[in-house]
Amino acid sequence: MQAQQRGSGFRRFVQTPYGRAALPAATILIVFGTYVYVSTLLAIPAILVFGLAIPIWGGLKRPRYLALSGLVIILIVAPISSAALVQEIRQPIGAVSSSPSLPDGNGGAVLANAGVSPYTGTTSTNFTWQVTIQPQYIPAGNNATPVAISLFVSSCPGATSNATTYCPSGFSFYNLSYPHKLTNLSETIEWNFTIGANGIWDWQMEIWVVNTTTHTLNDILLQGDPTYNGIEGPVVGSWWDTYGQIVPTLYLNDLLLLGLPFYLVLVLYMFFKRRERNRKDAQRRAAGPAPPDSGGPAAGSSTPAGPPPPSASAAAQEQNCPNCGAVIYAGEKSCWKCGAQLGGPPKDTPLPSAPKG
Repeated sequence: MQAQQRGSGFRRFVQTPYGRAALPAATILIVFGTYVYVSTLLAIPAILVFGLAIPIWGGLKRPRYLALSGLVIILIVAPISSAALVQEIRQPIGAVSSSPSLPDGNGGAVLANAGVSPYTGTTSTNFTWQVTIQPQYIPAGNNATPVAISLFVSSCPGATSNATTYCPSGFSFYNLSYPHKLTNLSETIEWNFTIGANGIWDWQMEIWVVNTTTHTLNDILLQGDPTYNGIEGPVVGSWWDTYGQIVPTLYLNDLLLLGLPFYLVLVLYMFFKRRERNRKDAQRRAAGPAPPDSGGPAAGSSTPAGPPPPSASAAAQEQNCPNCGAVIYAGEKSCWKCGAQLGGPPKDTPLPSAPKG
């Protein structure tokens, strides 16, 4: 009983102007939190439940309201999610290393504690990349002295050349080879480079060792992100520069990820509601009109009201005026046409309504 009262109270509230505004606002916060801090995929059921199911359960069933509230949710989630992601992107990440396991390592990382400093800057900032080389962890069967090492800085995540399947051609790419000879002792080396363009950059390092049997080159990379194997940073430009780069992409993602499922389910809901409405209309038509009340015409009848037709007894008393022949009815004292005084009907005068022959 209490649950029913709470449900009724909620339904009454959401149908007020405050409720119709509060429900989309709450949905925006829920979808935003799910999208940014939990999972982008879980944001889909979040918008379907709080943007469609709960409003419909609360009585807000008009498709126009549901469509407009869904559009508002998507349009607002994108910019606030972009702001949160910009804050996350501009936070420095920790040092990274290569894999300590075969085939890239032998109990330890050959490339250790790689990083860039500063993490954010301007187009004139001289960024410094550092890494410690540990030759003692080069896998057996390879020369103990690395041949060369390179730093790749790119606008395409994880790129180690100017052509990759992850990004269309034309992205910015810099291959910075270390100019000095490497030794077989642990050493820390660094590069200094000014990128000179705003953006969210990525980098990767690659070291080559020679196989002692085949004399071929084997490469070892840092362990980057699980998708592109790139390391994010540095971020060049102001906070608003980064925001302007993020928000168009996030709008597109939200329209595809959240908008398509939302409006697809809304169209299905409208389709089934229309079918239900048509079924009820068909049932009403099959039942036929309601029976009329006794003593009067059926409700809604289009038959105009008028005097009832003369009864058979009245028709039997019709007669002709003996002076002009006009049809007169019983009880008349004078002819309506010529004014002649009337008596009883002549016995030899046939009634006009009597059958002939």
